Amino acid sequence: MTRLRDTLRDYGAPGRDCVDLLDRADPRLLRYADLIRDVDHPLVDGVVEQQNHALLYVIDHARLSGRHTASVGDLRRALAMRGDPAWLGVLRAGQLDIYATDLRPDPNAAPSPYPVSSGEAQAVLPRLAQGENLSPPSSLLLREVLLDLMKHAGEELRGHGLSTDETIALTGRALFFRYLIGRKIVTEGHLPNIAPSAPTLMECLSTAASLAETNRWLDLTFNGDLLSLPNQSYPTYFAKLMQTHGDKLTRPLRAIMGLDKSMGPGISQQRLDWGDLDFNHLPIGLLSETYEALIEHFDKNARRDTSVYYTPSHIAEYMVEAALHEHPAGAEARVLDPACGAGVFLVACFRKLAELRFKATGERPTREALRAILDKQLTGFDTNAHARTLAALALYLTALELDPDPTPVEALTFHKLEGRVLIDVADPGSDPAVIVPMAGSLGEHVSEAYRGAFDLVIGNPPWTSLKSKYAAIDKRFTAHCRAIAERRGLTDIAHGYKNPDKVPDLPFVWGAMEWAKPGGRIALALHGRWLFKMTDAGFAARRAIFQALAITGILNGASLQGSKVWPNMNQPFCLLFADNRVPGEDDEFVLVSPEWERELNGKGRMRIDALDAVPVNLGFASRQPAAIKTLYCGTVLDKDIVARVVTRAKHSIADFWSEKRGLYFNQGYQIASRAKDDTFLRGLPTLDALYSRHPFFVLDNVLESYRPKGLHRPRDPRIYKAPLLLVRKGSRADRARGRALVSTVDVAYSESYYGYSAAQHPDGDFLVRYLLVLVHSRLFEYLTLMSSGEFGIERRAFQLLDIGQFPLIHPEELDEEQRSAINTCAAQLLANRPDWPQLDRTVARLYGLSELDQQTIADTLATRAPFAAVKSHAGQAVTQQEAKTFRAHLETELGNVLAASGHRVAVSLLESTDRSLPWRFLGVSLNGRPIQPDLPARWIDAADDLAASRITLIDAHEPCLAVGLLDRYRYWTPTQARLLASDLLWQHGALLEERANQ
Repeated sequence: MTRLRDTLRDYGAPGRDCVDLLDRADPRLLRYADLIRDVDHPLVDGVVEQQNHALLYVIDHARLSGRHTASVGDLRRALAMRGDPAWLGVLRAGQLDIYATDLRPDPNAAPSPYPVSSGEAQAVLPRLAQGENLSPPSSLLLREVLLDLMKHAGEELRGHGLSTDETIALTGRALFFRYLIGRKIVTEGHLPNIAPSAPTLMECLSTAASLAETNRWLDLTFNGDLLSLPNQSYPTYFAKLMQTHGDKLTRPLRAIMGLDKSMGPGISQQRLDWGDLDFNHLPIGLLSETYEALIEHFDKNARRDTSVYYTPSHIAEYMVEAALHEHPAGAEARVLDPACGAGVFLVACFRKLAELRFKATGERPTREALRAILDKQLTGFDTNAHARTLAALALYLTALELDPDPTPVEALTFHKLEGRVLIDVADPGSDPAVIVPMAGSLGEHVSEAYRGAFDLVIGNPPWTSLKSKYAAIDKRFTAHCRAIAERRGLTDIAHGYKNPDKVPDLPFVWGAMEWAKPGGRIALALHGRWLFKMTDAGFAARRAIFQALAITGILNGASLQGSKVWPNMNQPFCLLFADNRVPGEDDEFVLVSPEWERELNGKGRMRIDALDAVPVNLGFASRQPAAIKTLYCGTVLDKDIVARVVTRAKHSIADFWSEKRGLYFNQGYQIASRAKDDTFLRGLPTLDALYSRHPFFVLDNVLESYRPKGLHRPRDPRIYKAPLLLVRKGSRADRARGRALVSTVDVAYSESYYGYSAAQHPDGDFLVRYLLVLVHSRLFEYLTLMSSGEFGIERRAFQLLDIGQFPLIHPEELDEEQRSAINTCAAQLLANRPDWPQLDRTVARLYGLSELDQQTIADTLATRAPFAAVKSHAGQAVTQQEAKTFRAHLETELGNVLAASGHRVAVSLLESTDRSLPWRFLGVSLNGRPIQPDLPARWIDAADDLAASRITLIDAHEPCLAVGLLDRYRYWTPTQARLLASDLLWQHGALLEERANQ
């Protein structure tokens, strides 16, 4: 592999990421067990990984003509069956040909060739790692194909009157049997023992007799843990089904076996049939994920009630990799998933523990070692019996997948998992046929034997808030959390904790503190809302967890909602990692917030970049409600600006705008079926969401008069009195279209506006104009972005709480010059002739913000505001002018510091021989020392990872360095130049000065 690694380095592959499939001492081989069935002749020669997942499969062209290797088309198809968004590279003399893996490859497709002598060679792996398509990708995704096939098979069976339980059981058993055949664990020689009445293995599910025989054999061989059928008298059960439905019953099962191509009119001809699937390579984690999605599909109401969201297998694998990295328990770790579903996390843990055992012993784990992991180290809780049997199915398949020699089939009997590995935690007395929320894993009925028993607690607990009718369960959750806090010595929390908004996921965090050993690890996928809630109850719940648990890392997936990183998930999510102990004052966690990147996220990948990792003190996060939101949307510079603005202002708008001052505010009236008296609005001009006659002023003469019709929430009559400021609920990317309107007459406004009335204040006209100017400033949008629990997370709308918490300089503290400047800006707005630079300078001066502060605010809004145009520009390549501006700022910032020591700094934009690299490079030199005009040949070795946003190369002798920044605008703003200068000076400044003085 040394030669192969050296060759691949020429194409931008770090040697540490290359896996040699002939290196039998490499534990990473277990990730590719399906490719090394023939240990002497693996399907490909090696794999280049990206963050522990396959990025490029590599094979020498000379092997393609050998008898052990398939054609390029067959390879592309087989590798696509693994479900990775990966590529195939064929090495020729001095050239690497790139193909897309494809479930349905075009036999005439030509590769994308990259000669090693070309200017693009070193960019091949970095470009693939950044999500770029170097060859036309397949339009078929295995996850979608498999789910479609499962849906159609299940719907056909349910259409014949079979229950969901029977449907899941029959399709699951068929899949399991098909897998045994695909893996050649079962061969035609076993047919007499399996189904004597069937002419071939593939026809074992074709008749009543063969169905009964095959299912009986599955029960005997695999210890009865497989998906249960409603009648254990199989001959009677299947005879009755066949008598009722005839061959219609067996068609979906025959299709799974690969015999029937057609699945009826519902299947698109652009998709694959069951017979096209290669079960020799299908990933078990994806099968588990598909089954969870199938259960959700068949019973959407239960999903809503029990708030279950299936976990993508690659998310589970990432969490397992991170949670078990350098775990003190190593290969002996005992693991619990407290809401295991179909076993996605248990499968990933099983695989990782096997890999760790391989690493510890230097040998591939035997069957006995694998069974010991399964029987003694894995535990899954769930209330759903079908989910547990699906988990058993997945674990059996994983054991067979990892088994170095899964023969003879008679020796493969497993110990029963139900009741030992997979634990029923349904509430006592609950009806298994009725799926509703219950205490489940958090109930008092769960055995005390599990308390403090696990080295790792990992999983994806339920998310969605419980409905009001399940309030009793929420009370039990709150009581359970308080009891755990009490046992951890946190008396204040124990007395005051309340589960916010009836969410079920946070109680599982508290439960994990009980199940994990002291000092053990916890890793949970949670709804992202808990990180950002600004309500008193939401922040109190977040603070309680920060005070109770030593969180070590949070991956904030708010930017990835709606992407294929978590398919069909249109809500923010986060991944929580922690050590199970009460934190100390100096404890910190690392906050990582992957950016939205269309090409990369479109392949289900995310950039986890060390440079984006922000250390956060747990005490600080416990004291500051907006701490995580500010660090997610901004930088340390933004954190400082927000702190100074809040300190300067004595009040918030909500504090100042109070009844005691004759000031009233609220959201406008709400229309609904339950009518209340609204006659007090009769005859007032009516303002609705579609008003557009003036962006900043209510022209009452163009509005219709209000006619009483009864309202659900008419609100306090005083909020409709002029002078009024009416803030639009929907935020607009272009403030010139108006964020708020002034009304000088009383007006009836709908819930699309938040109204601020100053009718009973002696200085009411000025106060309304003052708010008008503030709301239209950059600072208002910026502070809302930095501190809102929803703006920039789940929506682009302002909330009443967002406006209310804006820091307000008390009007009495304004001098005449400031009042005059505010009145001037307001007059310009009301005349629809705004001078935006003047308005922003006026507001910035009120809060003592410098020009650099204003630049930071502008850059943050230009890259992080939650609007489509901003999102797109932030991810675009920088223009030459933007790069020159960045270079100039970086040179100035470095020069301002190093000039004090008598050094001159020169920064230049470097050109690479490979102009297609995803990074652009700058050179930094002191005192006129020459900067190497091009990159060194081995620059890739300096990259921490192919997904890194920054690469730094230090000259071996001269006071020079080169920095590569990902070619995305978000990394090239003037503010980012300031941050880069600070980092370079802190990390390398002393070395550069030392060399410059020599």
